[in-house]
Amino acid sequence: MRALGNGGPASVRRQGLRRLLTGLGVFAAGLTIPLYILPVFHRQLAPPGMILFALPGAYAVSGLIELITGVRFVEFARRWDELKAWQRGVIGASIVLAASLVIVCVFALILSRL
Repeated sequence: MRALGNGGPASVRRQGLRRLLTGLGVFAAGLTIPLYILPVFHRQLAPPGMILFALPGAYAVSGLIELITGVRFVEFARRWDELKAWQRGVIGASIVLAASLVIVCVFALILSRL
């Protein structure tokens, strides 16, 4: 497989942006099926069918990680695995708390506008 550019952070970020947009695009295109097509036939999407939506989402998240860090996903995973267990726990919990705070703030902002 040929490396993009010189393999520096800028090319990794460009590739990450491409992955993020591709994953989100496929997710948005796939979302039309349960929202617009299935109701026409009086059907609902069963939980096993929802698993397919996780694939473009995972692809988009890997692109987001590359875009933010400037490091290829495989290298990022290797570095994460090299951390001690307590370090992974603290960083992981911090990420979950930060994401929860962002979600709560966005919902509060939306509800305040209603």
